[in-house]
Amino acid sequence: MAFRPKQITSYQAEHLSELQGDVSEKAIEYFLTLIPPFNDGDIIHDNACGSGAVTEAIMAKNPPKIHIHATDINPQFVAGVQALSEKNQWPESTAVMSAQKLTFPDNMFTKSITSFAFHCLGDHDEAAKQVYRTLKPGGVAIATVWTSMPHVRALQHAHWRTRGKEGPMPSLLPLEDFTEEDLRAALRVGGFRDISCSEKAFYLKVSDMKRWAQLAWSYLGHLPTGWSQSDEDKWDEAIDDVVEQLKSGDGITTDDRGEVVMKMIAVVAVAKK
Repeated sequence: MAFRPKQITSYQAEHLSELQGDVSEKAIEYFLTLIPPFNDGDIIHDNACGSGAVTEAIMAKNPPKIHIHATDINPQFVAGVQALSEKNQWPESTAVMSAQKLTFPDNMFTKSITSFAFHCLGDHDEAAKQVYRTLKPGGVAIATVWTSMPHVRALQHAHWRTRGKEGPMPSLLPLEDFTEEDLRAALRVGGFRDISCSEKAFYLKVSDMKRWAQLAWSYLGHLPTGWSQSDEDKWDEAIDDVVEQLKSGDGITTDDRGEVVMKMIAVVAVAKK
C-alpha cells in the first residue's frame, strides 16, 4: 500500500469546490454565454468533470430535454457527481474515463465541455483528438484553462523548500504555464480549425489560509513517485510556507475583510467541428 502522510486530508469531491471558491462557477457561467443555447435532444459531454460544476451550471439554466455524460479519471469525482445527479434527478450518466481514452462512439455529442483541465491532462493533443472524434459535425467544443494562478507559485515554493530542487515537480504543478497558444495548438492537432478564444479575470477569495493550504498541499503536492516519510516529517513546514507565500506576490492582494484575494486569468476556447 502506498505511503500516505498522517496529516493528509483524504480527498472528497466537495473539496474541489472549497479550493476553487466560486471562481470556476463564475467562469463557467461566463463561457456558457459564448455558445448557442441548448436545444431539445442535445447530448453534452462534461469532460474531466471534477466536482460537477459544469453540470450544475447547465442545469441551473433550466435547459430543454438534454442528456449529459459526465466523465473523469478520478473515481471519487465521478461518485460525487453521480450522487449530486441522483439527488437532483438530473438527466445525466456518469463514468470513470480518461480524457485521452474516451470510449464513446464517434460523432456522439452536440456539445463537449472540458473545463479547466487541459493544463493538467498530460497528453493534451490526444485529449483534443478525443473531443473532436466524439463531437458531431457542426457541434461545439468548449475548452477552458487557467493561464495565471498565483497559488501555483506558492505551492512550487513549498515543494522546493521541503524537497529540494533536484527531484520531480508534482504533476499538477507544472513549471511552464499553459498559454492560449498552447490550447489553440492542442485543438488544432485534435482536428479543429474554427477556433476562437477570449480571456477574462476572476478572483478567488480565501478567508482561512491554513485550511486552504492544507487542502491544496494534500491534493496538489502529490509527486509522480508518491508521498514519502520526509513529506510527513516536513508537512507543517510545507503548509506554513504556502501560507507565507500567499501573503503577497503577483496577483495576490488582501481585501478590507482580511481575506486573501488571488487574481486568476482564464482563457476560453470555443471550437466548432
